[in-house]
Amino acid sequence: MSEQAGFSVAAIQTRQAALVSQHGVAAEADQVLEELVASAHAAMRASIRQLDAISAEIDHAVSGQADRGIDTPLGAREFQTFLVAKQREIAAIVGRAHELDRAKAAVLESLRAQYAGSAG
Repeated sequence: MSEQAGFSVAAIQTRQAALVSQHGVAAEADQVLEELVASAHAAMRASIRQLDAISAEIDHAVSGQADRGIDTPLGAREFQTFLVAKQREIAAIVGRAHELDRAKAAVLESLRAQYAGSAG
């Protein structure tokens, strides 16, 4: 009987050690996920602020068309240059967002593997 009790205690201790390990892996994955979501949210808010600022610049430029002499060839060219520059800024913001998306997706994929491993 004592041999069976010893076997059961050893089995329980082994299972407990495995559960502690799984919990540690899940806790680490939770921390990474929390940081990932927070940084993605902060980046998204920063991008929105940048796009809002560009929008305000364009709105201001459009409302001040008379002051810029847009009805002249030189004024029209300067306004076109301004708009092209703003388009480039917008494209850069969107490009950085796409890069961030790919990087965060890769981290999420690795977390999926960690969570799957800790569940088993």
